Amino acid sequence: MKITRIECVPCTLPRKEGLPDSNVVLIKIFTDEGIMGAAEGGTCDQQSVILAVKAWGSRLLGANPLDIGLIMNSLSHGFGPHNLVAAGTIDFALHDIVGKMLKMPVYQLLGGKACPRLAISMMISRGNPKERAASAERVVAAGIRNIVCKVGPGWGTGSVAEDVANLRAIRKAVGDDIEIGVDANGGLDYSTALDLSIRLEEFRLYKIEQPLPAWDVDGMARLQKKLHTPVWAHESAIEIPGLLECIKKDACDGVCIKVVWSGGIATSRRWAAIAEAANLAISCGSMVGSGFEAAAQAHFLAADPWMSKFPHANLGPPLLHNQWDTTSPAIENDLSKNPPVYKDGYFYPPEAPGLGLELNEKIIPKLLSKGMSPVIIE
Repeated sequence: MKITRIECVPCTLPRKEGLPDSNVVLIKIFTDEGIMGAAEGGTCDQQSVILAVKAWGSRLLGANPLDIGLIMNSLSHGFGPHNLVAAGTIDFALHDIVGKMLKMPVYQLLGGKACPRLAISMMISRGNPKERAASAERVVAAGIRNIVCKVGPGWGTGSVAEDVANLRAIRKAVGDDIEIGVDANGGLDYSTALDLSIRLEEFRLYKIEQPLPAWDVDGMARLQKKLHTPVWAHESAIEIPGLLECIKKDACDGVCIKVVWSGGIATSRRWAAIAEAANLAISCGSMVGSGFEAAAQAHFLAADPWMSKFPHANLGPPLLHNQWDTTSPAIENDLSKNPPVYKDGYFYPPEAPGLGLELNEKIIPKLLSKGMSPVIIE
């Protein structure tokens, strides 16, 4: 089997309630045996992803898609652009091809399903205390038992006092049995992070995620040793070298991953093995993609016994379509005709071969990003 053609299709996935749309790149990889793999990796810089795939064209065309490890190693370490989203989306599409050829879901390729369902972690990013509390109540009513609230500059809060008020309202609204964490996206200086973290300890948080900038791993290590709340790394640990630095410096108690940011399933499996060896909890986020990003991550998570222990914010379809039960009513305007099931606080990896999704070809012309068109590499 050989790769004969690649299509990069820039799409804009609309979101409800006035939230920013998701600009994604759908990548279709065609083979000489008639099997096509499709994938997308969520919100990205579309131009840079397409340029990277074009630059890698000579390495991809003619390659055997069964050689996922060899191909991904070439993209990651060979001469050319370093674009994790582009590499990760290609990785997803290759896994889709292999699963379809072998007539088995991707989770089976990865060793089998370690758990039948995965718990959802919900992110609350905007609003005043009353609005965030109402959001928390809605997701708990949907069966979700884990909530993460954004804190710090850029998330509608202008002070530590506002962040504290938001968390107080959420904890009061949902009670003591719901897990609550916060995520600062690296937006705090050390002094503010220490002050905020200490003030938030009364709410019994299970994590404060990436309180300091990605480059300040030493600061994360200092902060972690002064707090009762576990400190988690995300932006500091996206790639394996960063993860190793966090581990060596004892800078975190848990780590977060977005599979496409780490370069795809093949690379993320190595990343996760290192994190597990260090006995670190893991949570997976998303880039608010369609069912394709969500399905790829669901297969990856369901196949790993360690990661299946934790709740994950693999939230693309629920956020895009504003519904926590994707079966009632069934979602019909996704890039996939059959996005992964989200129901009663859990999500499920698809059971059909490959990623398990059918591409919704009819909707693609409606979703093409304004001023852009598909790019074909052959």
